[in-house]
Amino acid sequence: MDDSVDGHCPDAHRPAGPRNAAGAAWIRCFHPKPAARHTLVCFPHAGGSASYYFDLSAALDPDIEMLVVQYPGRENRLFEEPAESVAALADGVCGALRARLVRRPALFGHSMGGLIGFEVARRLEAAGGPAPLVLVASASSAPSVRTGRRAALAVATAGPAAGPEGEEADEAVLARIMGLGGTSEGVRRDPELLRLVLPAIRGDLRALADYRVDAGAAVGCPVTVFVADGDPDVPPAEAGAWRAHTTADADVHVFEGDHFYFGGNPPRFLDLLQGAVRRALPSHLGKQRV
Repeated sequence: MDDSVDGHCPDAHRPAGPRNAAGAAWIRCFHPKPAARHTLVCFPHAGGSASYYFDLSAALDPDIEMLVVQYPGRENRLFEEPAESVAALADGVCGALRARLVRRPALFGHSMGGLIGFEVARRLEAAGGPAPLVLVASASSAPSVRTGRRAALAVATAGPAAGPEGEEADEAVLARIMGLGGTSEGVRRDPELLRLVLPAIRGDLRALADYRVDAGAAVGCPVTVFVADGDPDVPPAEAGAWRAHTTADADVHVFEGDHFYFGGNPPRFLDLLQGAVRRALPSHLGKQRV
């Protein structure tokens, strides 16, 4: 995708003033829809960037406008220092969204993005809004499951492939990310591009390795979980663990495929995602922006 595409929705339907500029770096909008009734905020995977969601944004129906989070250290934020904790990412996103949202959003996070979406939801709820209507966690281990893996991830980060300072060799880092299918093979073949993207990938992996929450951490919104039957990283059997992290309802949908099962935006995925977004908006709020 050509990253020269304008990443910001026109401000004609958004609050005026300096607060709106606060989300310029963090939030991209590839297909502005001023008349949309629903806002879907998407969070990329580890090593991912906002442009990964360009095709999904284009495929959504006219009533759903997508805002995509852009983490520092990639694409239009390439030369910014990558964040190295889930908390730092969630704090930055939360501040940007509160300055930008004109209605309560639905959140969709894939892989690492599911955990960041969860932490953003907790922060928005604690701050008094705009609280999310639903969190869709895609191919993402529940926070308690990820916390339980922390020790194993820490060992892997400094495993046999590590360099003299305990950091994984470039090839080992790429192999870990590319093994899940989320990074282009072209990155491996382009040494200059590899040099540019590796700091962000390393930062994401450190953020995941260090992430932990209390067992009782929960959001007040419903959680919808999407998992794939061939995902080597998030087995469907673990999906139910998300129920411990919401005080509302939780449901699980299993797809065919691997960690990036929704490549090409298959019809069932689109239907279930858009259905989750629309069902989350209470009928009495459907005629106003909240």
